[in-house]
Amino acid sequence: MPPLDLQILAKALAFLEPPLTGEAVVAIVYAAGNPDSRRDADALAAEIGSSLRIGEATLTPTVVDSAALATSRFSLVIVATGAASARVLEAARAQHALCVTADLAAVRAGTCTMAIHSGGRVEIFINREAANRAGLTFATAFRIMVH
Repeated sequence: MPPLDLQILAKALAFLEPPLTGEAVVAIVYAAGNPDSRRDADALAAEIGSSLRIGEATLTPTVVDSAALATSRFSLVIVATGAASARVLEAARAQHALCVTADLAAVRAGTCTMAIHSGGRVEIFINREAANRAGLTFATAFRIMVH
C-alpha cells in the first residue's frame, strides 16, 4: 500500500461509526514464508512509524504473521501483499476490525473489507457483506462515495 493510500485510509477511518478512539493497534499482516509479503508489511509499518494520530485515535503498528493474527489484539488490519485470506478476515471479523488492502481482488472475493487505489484518481472499494459480518458501519456520506 503506497504512502498516499495510507493517507487516504486515515481520511476514510473518520467515516467509521463509531470512530476509533484512544490507543489502537494496527495489525499489519503478512503471509508466513513469503518474503515479499514480509517486506511489504515491514515497509508499511515503517511508513506509519511508531504511531499515527487519526482523529481521536493513536494507531500503533505491529507486524503479524497471518497464522498468529487470531491470537492478537488489534483495532485495524492492513494486509500486506499476498496475505489476504479467509483466516485474516475471520480474525478481523472476530474483533470487529476493518480489514484494508491494496488488493481489489481480495475485496471482491470477500477476504478483506476495503481496498484503496490512488492511481490516476482515488477509488475506495468496500465489500459490504464483509463489513456487515464484522459489524462495521460507515457514515452515509462515505457509503455513497465508494464502490
